[in-house]
Amino acid sequence: MQERKSQIALLFKEIQRGNKSAFEELFLLYYDKLTAFASQYTRQIESAEEIASELFVKIWLRRDKLSDVLNPEVYLYISIKNACLNVIRADSKRSHLFKEPMEDVNADATWNEGTSMEDKELEEILDQAVAALPDRRRIIFKLIKEDGLKSSEAAKILGISVRTVENQLYKAIKTLAESISDYLGYHPQKKILQPDK
Repeated sequence: MQERKSQIALLFKEIQRGNKSAFEELFLLYYDKLTAFASQYTRQIESAEEIASELFVKIWLRRDKLSDVLNPEVYLYISIKNACLNVIRADSKRSHLFKEPMEDVNADATWNEGTSMEDKELEEILDQAVAALPDRRRIIFKLIKEDGLKSSEAAKILGISVRTVENQLYKAIKTLAESISDYLGYHPQKKILQPDK
């Protein structure tokens, strides 16, 4: 985690100096993550891709200001969140987006041949359960569990307290555990608490 923070800080310094290969490396590291994050707000992959692309264009055009950024990774996520909110506010016709089912960002992902049918089914159930979480709870879950951010970073990105983040994450995990308990034949959290005899 610390290594990643050092890496992105170094990339920001290099980009500020006009290093195009550092910019390309940052793009490769974060474009997919930021697009997936944006799609949590826009619910449309095309719109999310456009927002993420625009952010990278702005980073390059305003690279001389990058030294002002204290936490580059949090800056990227907050920039995406703000851009998404601006797009949603600016176009009132898009207010219906929050009610439409989200396109599967990983629709073209291919399964490994070794992956069993049961794993695929379980993953599908989990994906549906994550998609069904309330918006804020889903975003928090994905930031922490999929993007590997800390609770404090997610709190800063979303402009809420760390306590709220931890509460929402706990509720998300509880909901997901309940959603797969029928499939598994036991409740995952209760199984952990009760050792086998």
